Amino acid sequence: MAEHYPVMKEYVVQYLNLKDGGIYVDATCGYGGHSRYILETNSNIFLYGLDKDEEAFRYTSQALANFKNFKAIHSGYEDIDQVLEKEGIEKVDGILMDLGFSTNQVKDGERGFSFQIEGPLDMRYDRRNELTAGEIINKWNRKEMIWVFEQYGEIKRAHKIVDAIIEQRKKKRFETTTELADFITKYYRRYGKIHPATKFFMALRIAVNNELEILKEGLKKAVILLKTNGRLVVISFHSLEDRLVKHFFRNNQQLKVLTRKPLLPEEKEVDVNPESRSAKMRVCEKI
Repeated sequence: MAEHYPVMKEYVVQYLNLKDGGIYVDATCGYGGHSRYILETNSNIFLYGLDKDEEAFRYTSQALANFKNFKAIHSGYEDIDQVLEKEGIEKVDGILMDLGFSTNQVKDGERGFSFQIEGPLDMRYDRRNELTAGEIINKWNRKEMIWVFEQYGEIKRAHKIVDAIIEQRKKKRFETTTELADFITKYYRRYGKIHPATKFFMALRIAVNNELEILKEGLKKAVILLKTNGRLVVISFHSLEDRLVKHFFRNNQQLKVLTRKPLLPEEKEVDVNPESRSAKMRVCEKI
């Protein structure tokens, strides 16, 4: 298991404004990088760690078992209200939502997240869900696929590749990540360092996991669950998420925005962890 590098961890702790006796939620706990740092920073808080990925949940439960003021829960942040109700918690002092996915998920070929590693066209965070990337590519109709690629991948003229996919799947189903990536490269050239399949795979991942709708739901519930002066810290990794978070913060009268512009990782962090380069952090406080 690769070490999980928590993005902008110092900013996370600074803006969560940890208080002795406070209750906090790492709503996208993953493999526990941020949770560990939060717990090591202040031992006089209680932290709940949520994640819908069962492997990540199991790993973090064991890795942070020595912290008696931590509890891992197998759930997504869209259900944060139900989770806390079961725990007998009405309000919390701070919530962290790191919207990136783990390198452990990417490097596991069986999960199907990466076009660079051969594996099934899966891409589910929560394997209890039925929809996979393979289902979209092999069964969805032309209009639905064009919408996914244009809306979630921000890909222009997506109809070109969709028509080609539909013709190809009549002859043979798309089975693997590398098969789909190789097919895409026949129709789209590489620009700079960005692989032609990057945006297509991102669009499929967002669609499979219904990420944007779930994010909207999670943000609404997070605000309801915060105490007055409680903080919500959100780290996003692509423009669709960041735009959604920015507008949600600005348009909610219960919130005071603490970051006029998003916070970015420092150069030394990007040197150590290149995946952090696209991270943007926004913070608000409930008033």
